[in-house]
Amino acid sequence: MAQHQPLFSTWRPARRLVLAGALGVGILLGGCQQKILQHGNVPDEDQVVQILPGQDDKNRVEQLLGSPSTTGTFGDDTWYYISKRTAQTAFFDPDTIDQGVLAISFDAQGIVEDMKIYDQTDGRLVAMVDRTTPTHGNELTIIQQLLGNFGRFSPDKSGPNTGPTGTTGAPGGV
Repeated sequence: MAQHQPLFSTWRPARRLVLAGALGVGILLGGCQQKILQHGNVPDEDQVVQILPGQDDKNRVEQLLGSPSTTGTFGDDTWYYISKRTAQTAFFDPDTIDQGVLAISFDAQGIVEDMKIYDQTDGRLVAMVDRTTPTHGNELTIIQQLLGNFGRFSPDKSGPNTGPTGTTGAPGGV
């Protein structure tokens, strides 16, 4: 009876190395596949054009577009539908492909007053300020904070619920 040898045992070490290298490259390339991520609510254009300023109210807008991503800061007289699509490759920072904001303003009666669409070109970069707000009072070091309570308390047992002799405030000194 003939013995069967495993397939890889007959290969030369160089072939095994090439196969392992090709397998490793395939795994690395598979991990570098670009991922497209969608965030937010992208209203359908056909539904947006059905909204008529001066006629439709909040209920009609919500029926057509769904609930907004957010509302105005000082009341709900403006609804915002915010969306952003990004592409990310492996561990790199995501790149913004598309982003948009549909802002719908309502009057005091809840009727659509105005609609505006904003895209990436309307966005502004906001420079972050790296300052701290000064506070009034003393700045104590950690040692001053730790040692600051020594000597503040007296060794007697007098407290808010005790009498002058260390007894409770109950009649008869009990």
